[in-house]
Amino acid sequence: MSEMTVQQIKSKRIVYLAASTFTLLFLGLIYAFSMYAAPMCVTFGLEKSQIGLTFNIMMIAFCIGCVGGAFVEKKVGVKGSIIIAAILFAIGFIGTAMLANGSIMMVYVFYGVIAGIGVGIGYNSIIATTNVWFPDKVGFSSGVLMMGFGLASLIMGTLSVNVYNSGVPLPTVFIGVGIIGGVITALCGLILRRPPADIVQLMCPDRVTASGYDPADEDFPLKTPLFYIYWVWAIIVIAIGLATIGNCASDAQLVGWDVGFATLLVGLVSTCNGLARVIIGMIYDKTNVKVTMLVDAIIALVAVASIVGAFTLNIPVLYVIGAFCCGFCYGGVPVVASAFARQRFGAKNYPVNLSIINFGIVFGSLLNVVIQAVVGGDARLAVFSVLVVCAIIAVLDVIPFSKMFNKNQEELEARKAAHEAQ
Repeated sequence: MSEMTVQQIKSKRIVYLAASTFTLLFLGLIYAFSMYAAPMCVTFGLEKSQIGLTFNIMMIAFCIGCVGGAFVEKKVGVKGSIIIAAILFAIGFIGTAMLANGSIMMVYVFYGVIAGIGVGIGYNSIIATTNVWFPDKVGFSSGVLMMGFGLASLIMGTLSVNVYNSGVPLPTVFIGVGIIGGVITALCGLILRRPPADIVQLMCPDRVTASGYDPADEDFPLKTPLFYIYWVWAIIVIAIGLATIGNCASDAQLVGWDVGFATLLVGLVSTCNGLARVIIGMIYDKTNVKVTMLVDAIIALVAVASIVGAFTLNIPVLYVIGAFCCGFCYGGVPVVASAFARQRFGAKNYPVNLSIINFGIVFGSLLNVVIQAVVGGDARLAVFSVLVVCAIIAVLDVIPFSKMFNKNQEELEARKAAHEAQ
């Protein structure tokens, strides 16, 4: 006998989705780093060449937090892990405000590592818990959640920067962000709950046997070849997104846009990032993971090709098109990752599986760093020329992924049938 009816589940999960999305608007502020970088240099007396590394440190810490958060949740539950995330987020911003003056190491430690790990723990716990309430609409729920995370720069980032521009000292802004974001995240932890154990049977009865058996629960990403084929695609698209997001304002000025529009473009790219998460989620629900990956990879190829065209042909509008497409394709990756983890590897170990799949962000970040180190970070045309080749590989990667995915699905159906026959 179910402890909840279908209607009760539908009513409850909308509340959780709204609360989770609102919380991710704050946790997603780690992506507002490009907006904070210049004020941090001025306020804390730091060099631009030093502070740029913070973004890469933060992304690596974020992935570590995602993986660690899955195990923390097993020990202390959803509420405990999200409250820990709230505390780390607050410490990261408040510590930066109080200790970063003249010390780039304090920025690395507090903003990069502590806040990054806190966001990773909160992100993984919130996404993994909320998405399990939507086994029938995993693309939609992933898209809405990721939209909140992606729009954080545009909404909360722009708001906090405007407060700073109005004359409020940056340390005060950071303390306010830390306290408010920490409190909102902690409240989400107090509200959010895991769904009933039989939610898949209730919402997707065709996906499991009468006993609730789902063969996908038995598989582990690191032992599944399909996972590594997926990772090639994800790592490349992530590298393309990060190459643009981290340098959007400066690159826009290189191709001829003024400072005002270049700053605005950062927010517009964030908007594309957020919208992509809903659109890609809807595409996923209407089609499948193979089609969604192909669409996103093609957009990534259009993105880098447009940016190369902007630099070689000196057509600034091409950079805008490319930047929008970069924001869009990058926004699609976490949606596909979330939906893919849930569909291919089941609900039982979803938090751990999601964190492992999302760890591709580390390798995407490293690929971006390696490409810039080899060709020279200032040689932007060369960087994006290399990324064009990478984007072509991502498009072609969908072919072996599709074949292996179809084979995997047939195997899962066979295992389900064998279980039912017992």
